[in-house]
Amino acid sequence: MRLICLLTLLFSLSVAADKWGQPSLSSAISEDSTIIVRITPGDGFLHSDTEIKHAVADVYLWNGATGYDFQRTVNLVNPAAPLEVFVDNNGYIITLDNWFQTGYGQAVAIYDPLGQTVNTIEVSDLFPNKADFNQLVRSVSSLHWRCRGKSAYIFGEYLYVPHILGGGIMFDYKKGSFENYKPSSSEICYGDS
Repeated sequence: MRLICLLTLLFSLSVAADKWGQPSLSSAISEDSTIIVRITPGDGFLHSDTEIKHAVADVYLWNGATGYDFQRTVNLVNPAAPLEVFVDNNGYIITLDNWFQTGYGQAVAIYDPLGQTVNTIEVSDLFPNKADFNQLVRSVSSLHWRCRGKSAYIFGEYLYVPHILGGGIMFDYKKGSFENYKPSSSEICYGDS
């Protein structure tokens, strides 16, 4: 009996726990403030069946005078909600991670200005080298790949996402492609491990 208690205690110390509340409404605004994207969560965090309602992005465009006008609704691949969303000045939407399951499923999703999917990318695609992939931090529900100590950002026609191994991933979101950059001494990830 003591052995079972000892093994249970040792195992529980080696597993990082996650705490997730319900996802809430979120939004992103383009750098020039002409586009607002409002994310409404789906119910995928509540259900595991195939009849779930996925998250949606409502896109609003500045009308040049009095406010923002609704343009379209984009159906997202996220069952509950993305953890982070970006919109560029042309209306491209990029979502990162999934609520309740960071790093699992389609961790990056890119949508064009009409709401069509340009590409969805899994973490295993971002880190094809097995040694690198195995260095990613795992918890009960998540596979942590992004550097929490540094923010992702859009510049030009690219989204740069610092990753947990140092370095970062540059997404050419119009093409749906990416390149993984190796760390340099100035790109060490702090705040993760």
